[in-house]
Amino acid sequence: MTKLVRQPQERSRQTRDLLIEATLDCLQEFGFHGASLSRILERAGVSKGTWAHHFATRNELIAAAAEIMITDTRRAADEFAASERQQDPVLIEKIWQKFYQSRYRDVLFELTVACRTEADLHRRLEPVFAGLVGGIRAAWGGDGDGEAQNLSANIAMMTVYMLRGMAVQDMLASDPVGGAALRRLWSDLMRPFMTAPMPHEAEAAVELMKD
Repeated sequence: MTKLVRQPQERSRQTRDLLIEATLDCLQEFGFHGASLSRILERAGVSKGTWAHHFATRNELIAAAAEIMITDTRRAADEFAASERQQDPVLIEKIWQKFYQSRYRDVLFELTVACRTEADLHRRLEPVFAGLVGGIRAAWGGDGDGEAQNLSANIAMMTVYMLRGMAVQDMLASDPVGGAALRRLWSDLMRPFMTAPMPHEAEAAVELMKD
């Protein structure tokens, strides 16, 4: 009896996984508007009737795929922070390669632009993106308390926003301003703020922020 119950559940999970993976692939390859339902279903090898058992609309499928991608990204970022944050001279470059030279980058920007005009997608994904930001701040907040921890978290978010901007520019013109050199410079500038206990340079920065 148990076997009969579990088999349909397993097939259902596998179908959802195929649809999610195909959706992310199509978003990267064809863009938001080019990732039609027919293309996604063809890539997944799933019929429209089977798809309809799992999702009501194309945007619902795209939102589900985005949620899974962002959840996986947050988990990877947490693991990255735990293993890499202490005084790694090429930390920024590792983050760049892992998150901004990959499918994640392409899908992220497709979703960002789509959310500007797709109200249902925006409503569903806004708390997911907010959770990603909160997770990054928590993971990279450092071991100090109060101002020191907040400064470390803010530096981490500044790094994320800087890399996103670089990724956009990189899509328009490959490394037009020596991005690798700029990332090394930013790494050198941020490193004193990302270690515990709070170094002298970070203490000085906090004092300046109070003024």
